[in-house]
Amino acid sequence: TAQPACGFRGTPPSAIVYVAPEFIWGMSVYVRIGQEMWTGQNASNLTLLSEVALPRNHLLRALPRRDFERLQPFLHRVTLKPRRVIQHAGVPIEHLYFIEDGLVSVLATADERSAVEIWLIGREGAIGGDALLGARTSPLRHFVQIGGSALRIAIEDLNRVVAEMPRLQAIMNSYLHASMLQSSQSAACSLSHSLLQRLARWLLTAQDRSGRDELPITQDLLARSLGVRRATVSEAFKPLEQQGVFGRERGLIRILDRGRLEEIACRCYRIMRLRRDAAEPRDERPQAENGRTRYFALPVLCALLEVELLAY
Repeated sequence: TAQPACGFRGTPPSAIVYVAPEFIWGMSVYVRIGQEMWTGQNASNLTLLSEVALPRNHLLRALPRRDFERLQPFLHRVTLKPRRVIQHAGVPIEHLYFIEDGLVSVLATADERSAVEIWLIGREGAIGGDALLGARTSPLRHFVQIGGSALRIAIEDLNRVVAEMPRLQAIMNSYLHASMLQSSQSAACSLSHSLLQRLARWLLTAQDRSGRDELPITQDLLARSLGVRRATVSEAFKPLEQQGVFGRERGLIRILDRGRLEEIACRCYRIMRLRRDAAEPRDERPQAENGRTRYFALPVLCALLEVELLAY
């Protein structure tokens, strides 16, 4: 006998669970009241839901599912190794990378010996988008701060499919515009605010982009990102560590009190966060055919059904 989901034994008297598998898309698993799923024959479907492959990159996740499925054959998962350059300045752009995990610094050359970080890219963004604007090269260098993974597509393949996917073109244009605004705000921040404020902003941004509380970043790399000496960063760390804002181990920074970091960070962080949130594409959710379809997170649905069963 098939074991039904949510701990039920036997067929519920009036609680029939329905789902639209073609609509399962996004960061969370959503269940729709619409097509029958919970029966003796297909109770295992709930288990299958967790096996649906979802893109972790925010730009790809915002695509309609049919567009992503058309794009998927051209995407190849690659490893991002820390402390490696993924795209050199002045070198032809051959691939676009949709970051799934990790953190990449975008560096502008200041002189022959130094470069300045102008923004960070994580799972909300991509590397190589300039090619969609007709650029063959980029004056910026992309350096992997935190290792992870990305979905890579050749620019030739991207140019072929993007003409048939206006939604993808719109998503990338919006992202590139937001990146331009972020770099200008970052430049203003570097000239106007104290090291402590900029340090707090950088840590918050890194946490946002990577989705991690533990950042495998050395003080040396952090000093280079902020454009200061390592000893200066070490001195700035001491009071924050004593206040329990974060903890440190060799090559690792663990954020413990995000609220306190937000208090320390300059106004630039809030401005950049608001702009990013406004520009970030939303998940493509299916629209109800009759305007009355409702979505429930799976645990909530299970709880509601249990309550209904108790009434019998």
